[in-house]
Amino acid sequence: MRAQVLIVDDEPNMRRTLEILLGEDERLEVASAPSAEKALERLAREPADLVLTDLTMPGMDGLELLRRVRESSPETQVVLMTAYQTVESALAAMRAGAFEYLIKPFAPEELVSIVEAALKQGAQVRETRRLRAALEAGRFGDLVGTSEAMRRIFHTIERAAETDATVLVTGESGTGKGLVARAVHYRSKRADGPFVAVNVAALAPSLAESELFGHERGAFTGAVKTRIGRLEQADGGTLFLDEIGELTPTLQTKLLTALQDRTFERVGGSQTLHSDLRVIAATNRDLEKAIAEGSFREDLYYRLHVVTIAVPPLRERREDIPLLVEHFLADLQRKLDGPPKALSAEAREALETYDFPGNVRELANILERASILADGAEIQRGDLPIGPRGDAKPQLGQFVRGTRNGWVELQAVVKELERQLCERALAEHGHLSNEEIATLLGTSRRVFELRLAEFGLQKRK
Repeated sequence: MRAQVLIVDDEPNMRRTLEILLGEDERLEVASAPSAEKALERLAREPADLVLTDLTMPGMDGLELLRRVRESSPETQVVLMTAYQTVESALAAMRAGAFEYLIKPFAPEELVSIVEAALKQGAQVRETRRLRAALEAGRFGDLVGTSEAMRRIFHTIERAAETDATVLVTGESGTGKGLVARAVHYRSKRADGPFVAVNVAALAPSLAESELFGHERGAFTGAVKTRIGRLEQADGGTLFLDEIGELTPTLQTKLLTALQDRTFERVGGSQTLHSDLRVIAATNRDLEKAIAEGSFREDLYYRLHVVTIAVPPLRERREDIPLLVEHFLADLQRKLDGPPKALSAEAREALETYDFPGNVRELANILERASILADGAEIQRGDLPIGPRGDAKPQLGQFVRGTRNGWVELQAVVKELERQLCERALAEHGHLSNEEIATLLGTSRRVFELRLAEFGLQKRK
């Protein structure tokens, strides 16, 4: 559709000149009005994308027209023209929301440039308003999406929340499995009870049993007092076991018993305890494959996946990316306590075509980095840490120091590349063992684990 431009000027020759000048652009549909009053009548029938108005006219002046237009149609951009420049009138125009203030006479190319910029700004405002409206319609707790896949997930969450059935949430790292678990809990009758989250992969093997089931004083060296485990803490609420596929065989057996009877004993204790809890588990592993390999109990698997919610990777629901971008930018505005950042058309297109190996978490991180480092109010394509073809782009500038000869320090570059490679390996293959990831990277498990420790990295949900 062509952009609608309305010229408002009491001088017929000026109106005609501007109509001819702007009418040469096939992307524009140009109309005119001889007064502000006539302009408002026309705008009530046919909204415009841009109003180009003289400041001084008989009757209502251009400044009042500007105020009326901004009140009735915030998306419509207004450019004021005047032959009498004063600081006061310019300030009043900009405070009232004028896009630009043109001094007659002006060069045709200056007018064309301002019209193009104003129409671009108006398009961005309309897109932002559309996305915010869609975001409100597509928000489900902290989950965001209007895609068919996400609508099915929202429906399943609602149904699962009506029961105490065990839920298994599957999906790649960074897809939002934890948010799904919280949505089930806070829509259930247990919403007023505790939501206790445990990242199984982060538990030290020697302490995992104590963490889950608790221990009695003196149960082992260092047990100086009785500890309440996560199962007891979740009494009356929900226990969320993230990365359940990393649970050791011994704890799988003990957890299965606890799920069947809702009873357990603390480490070193003999008293049988009861906990009224609902269990939600999550994994990025293929548990059926793990069962076939003998690393996961089949009976525990069937106990867990009474209701299964599979969260798709972001690349399979690209239509949700604009909503997620708007959601994260709004959150960042509050978090960073600064003016809102907008995305350029090129940056938005780059995000919508990127594959996001790190899924929603990666999108959030990309936007946070770009919001902090972007120079202006708009995030440009070059501010995004993704390459020209949508592949991951190394961000080395802040880590590399220049030398007097203009060369960069090779060691710093290599270290940063190693860190980014390890991060990406964890994001894409975190469900594999360290041995398997190291093989994919062409190194040994020992070297890989040394690098993880050096860079402070660990497997994440």
